[in-house]
Amino acid sequence: MALARAIAALGVAVLAAGCTAVVGGKAQPAPNLAAGPLGGPALEQVLLDGAALSKLLQQPFRTDAHFRPRVGGPDQLQDDGPASSDCLGVAVMLQRSVYQPARVKGVAIESWLHAARSVKVISVKEGVVSFPAAADADALFAKFSEQWRKCAGTTLPLPGSAVRVTAKITDTRVADSVLAATVSMGLTVPGSDPAAVLEGRALGVRGNCLVEVELDFFNTSNPSHQGSGDVDTSAAQIAHALMDRVSALS
Repeated sequence: MALARAIAALGVAVLAAGCTAVVGGKAQPAPNLAAGPLGGPALEQVLLDGAALSKLLQQPFRTDAHFRPRVGGPDQLQDDGPASSDCLGVAVMLQRSVYQPARVKGVAIESWLHAARSVKVISVKEGVVSFPAAADADALFAKFSEQWRKCAGTTLPLPGSAVRVTAKITDTRVADSVLAATVSMGLTVPGSDPAAVLEGRALGVRGNCLVEVELDFFNTSNPSHQGSGDVDTSAAQIAHALMDRVSALS
């Protein structure tokens, strides 16, 4: 699923990657604001709808018909293949191999596509993962923080695809209980020029949940494109909105 989305995005946007690796900050999970563990069907209510995303990013979105919303247990985590690197979780969200052996209780995922031409963001993917207790979420966030911190400047092949897809992690950072990264997703097809698309990633912790966000971008250097999306900040902005919903629902 993750690689299919990456390949689809690469098919409609070709970008040049040239970011400088920057790593800063120290992981500081927010105080446990949740009154109790969040889980079950309520996880779906954490996710933003198209109207909320449109308001945040100032461009319209529509449901991704190829990737319907998924809500359930740990089996809803994506399984593109074994983790060949600690950096896989930076490049691709909600991978089963990345979350093992954590005690995942529930998962909700939804994808959105741009609903107009000449916009900045191609697609948005959002997810929430629940655990038995806030301590479980905090511990995994601390583990991921250490992994992400070391991944700036790393390029890795992605598993589970018949074509060659690589992820170049050009920037990682942490602030206000959210990890963020900028990734250049590259696709090499025999007989054609390499293509690439920029991706903004974020992972946050709140209560007994981790939230994940992935945004794919068109050529953001074009000032005429509609929207406020920014590859370095928008994923974290959406992650904070999801974290606020976790607090409100707990």
